[in-house]
Amino acid sequence: MAQYVFINNYTKNGDLAISHHVFYQIAEEATNKIQGVEVKSKKSAFQLFKPISIGIKKGLVTVQVSVHVDKTVNINQVCLKIQEEVANALSAYTEMVPFKIDVKVANLI
Repeated sequence: MAQYVFINNYTKNGDLAISHHVFYQIAEEATNKIQGVEVKSKKSAFQLFKPISIGIKKGLVTVQVSVHVDKTVNINQVCLKIQEEVANALSAYTEMVPFKIDVKVANLI
């Protein structure tokens, strides 16, 4: 799996690439803006669970977000809001990079 997405550079002054860490930070920031949602890392003795995973394959960025959702909110609306917020943030920062966003409700709080 690729670590970077290369952007077409029409000036021929060099290559521009965006790391998967950048996509992680953008998705985390966008998800944390939504009320009733928490993005938490769960630590155990044997493994570290990352709430957001980024995959880059053939130029397509796949963002998988696992969230903890408040019991009092509509889960479908919150998941749609997360997808919209992350999509808007990715579009604003990266412009022409194709992406896919999956949201998983890991727990109700």
